[in-house]
Amino acid sequence: MHQKPTITGGGISFVLSTAFFSLFVDNLLFIICLPLALVGLLDDFFSLKNIYRYIVQILTSIFIILQSKFVLNYFENFNQFLFLIGIICLSVLITAIINFINFMDGIDGLITSCLIILFGFAAIKVDLSFLIIIGGLIGFLCWNWHPSKIFMGDTGSTFVGAVFAGAVFNTDNFGTSFDLLFCASPLFFDAIICILRRYLAGENIFKPHSLHLYQRLCKAGWSHSKVSINYLISILLLIISCLLNIVFLKILCFFLIYSYAFFLEVEFASPFELELLKSKSK
Repeated sequence: MHQKPTITGGGISFVLSTAFFSLFVDNLLFIICLPLALVGLLDDFFSLKNIYRYIVQILTSIFIILQSKFVLNYFENFNQFLFLIGIICLSVLITAIINFINFMDGIDGLITSCLIILFGFAAIKVDLSFLIIIGGLIGFLCWNWHPSKIFMGDTGSTFVGAVFAGAVFNTDNFGTSFDLLFCASPLFFDAIICILRRYLAGENIFKPHSLHLYQRLCKAGWSHSKVSINYLISILLLIISCLLNIVFLKILCFFLIYSYAFFLEVEFASPFELELLKSKSK
């Protein structure tokens, strides 16, 4: 999605600042996610095999689960077999969140700006310590907004993905966990729908590509800033609806946002089939 080489691995800046300031708060989540950043940094420069990255993601997911309030509240009375099944299912879900965030980090400012307001919501609803990572991301956004001077790379995207997953599973009730996922759904649905469309088209879903809606909007002529702002506003509207806690407003915002997304897909984005053919011809 970029025409000139740009420095990657820039996520190490907010990873290190977050890790340092986390020493002064009672939240181990940021430290637990550090190995992902290290593996991501190695991958940014040496292209590690996917299996090595996924093993670290699974291990990180297990640690996130074992220290989460969600598991303590809902899984503590399960027998050993059901507890193990629950851990496996939640680990897969967390690695999915990590990778979906990574997939969506493909244009200037998109993930950085969206995660700033999502972590702001997490700070309000879950734990004020998430303000730490917001500070790092705001500083990074100055360099990552279009035209980007630096990319966060896997170093940053896998780290923030894991921290967000940790926020989802560190709540006191299911409703707050659902709201966090609900507010981030514009990012997740873009990733999920793209994976399904590629799978149904017979594509190798593990192969790099540029077929997400946000990427095809850019290929249709939209600027990185315009696309990122559209996703940012969508997430902000969902967050406001959750803060007001009005069910009708949540449903209305959800309907309007995804109707608008469908409109963008049909009227503005470069057609999926066309971009798929271009990808196959390379």
